Amino acid sequence: MKKQKRTPFEHEIVLGKNIWRWRDHLKLGPRDIGKKLKMTEKQYLQLERGAFVPLPKLEIIGKVLGQPVQKRDIRRISFLRKLEKETGIEQVDLIGIYNEILPHPEFEE
Repeated sequence: MKKQKRTPFEHEIVLGKNIWRWRDHLKLGPRDIGKKLKMTEKQYLQLERGAFVPLPKLEIIGKVLGQPVQKRDIRRISFLRKLEKETGIEQVDLIGIYNEILPHPEFEE
């Protein structure tokens, strides 16, 4: 039997879009970042499309994009992800955190 694909949460889609905006703003290709993450281009593009981004990968992505992710933000994200997993309720607070750590590049300048 085929495994059913999981629908990404809204906060995962927001994170993917934020990553894409910064990559596009810096004129980096998906292959460039994928190599630094030890991923294929296709695997990296899945992250931009809303796949689950592991926290160690998020830290590396932040460094590559010039937006380092602080340890306190990693702890906040970890707590909310764990809560989401335990309760099954999407944690919309993650959207705010993702927008803080990877703000829209045009607002940053």
